[in-house]
Amino acid sequence: MIRSSTRLIALLGHPVRHSLSPYFQNAALSFLHIDAVYLAFDVRPERLAQALEGLSTLGALGTNLTIPHKEAAIPFIDNLSDEAKRVGAVNTVVFNELSTVGYNTDVQGFRELLKRNRISPEGPIFLLGAGGAAKAVVSALSDKSGIGIACVNRSRERAERFRDWARDQFAMHIDLVRWECFQEGKERFIHRAEGVINATSVGLTGELVKLPWENMASLRWVVDTVYSKGRTPLVKEAQKRKIVAVDGTDMLLFQGAYAFKLFTNKEAPITVMENALLEGGKNNRP
Repeated sequence: MIRSSTRLIALLGHPVRHSLSPYFQNAALSFLHIDAVYLAFDVRPERLAQALEGLSTLGALGTNLTIPHKEAAIPFIDNLSDEAKRVGAVNTVVFNELSTVGYNTDVQGFRELLKRNRISPEGPIFLLGAGGAAKAVVSALSDKSGIGIACVNRSRERAERFRDWARDQFAMHIDLVRWECFQEGKERFIHRAEGVINATSVGLTGELVKLPWENMASLRWVVDTVYSKGRTPLVKEAQKRKIVAVDGTDMLLFQGAYAFKLFTNKEAPITVMENALLEGGKNNRP
């Protein structure tokens, strides 16, 4: 029951209607009898600063941030955790009485996804994207700096910034590959690649991420950080080809569990959250 004492936890994104976070976050709040509610808000990029200031003014406990706000929010946050500083992206903001603190729980979320699905990257790997999600992936793989990662991105300038960031933060070398070159199967080690990680938003609304399947003879696994409406088109296509493939549901669950603890100072009830997430996924399908 919502009362006059009920605190707000928000999710800010654009778009945000696809999000399953309210399902499992509210289930966890209810299970632990925490007087708070988790709501999603579609906030256009140019209104992000106002949204964050408004939430802080209203006394919200905090907010999660999703596409396209994870990097853009940093100038509007007072303090960053060490992880958020390294990644250069924030997906969780806690509002204290006098300041805001930004965290990145996507890194832990991606590590848990790999662990749960028994994926142990050895390389080479193609990483699609060069934004906040891609930075979380590289941070999670930073202890495997020699595996060989090639970043595939449409914007060369953004990809170069991503490469420089990985070098500066982790002394990790990232090869850069043009999107067109990758899709045409012309990259030099494409025949040896063992894995593909989609860290773009492609697939969020049902689009298929096109891979040069016929040129990827050594491909063993695919991870799609997108989780929209059950199995994503990329996951379905990979599974048709008998390739191990998982979407971002586990990453969503565990990053959300870490965020829940930051918001409430309570351990997240993982089983409760996972059951609610699965049920929410069923209800959110067309």
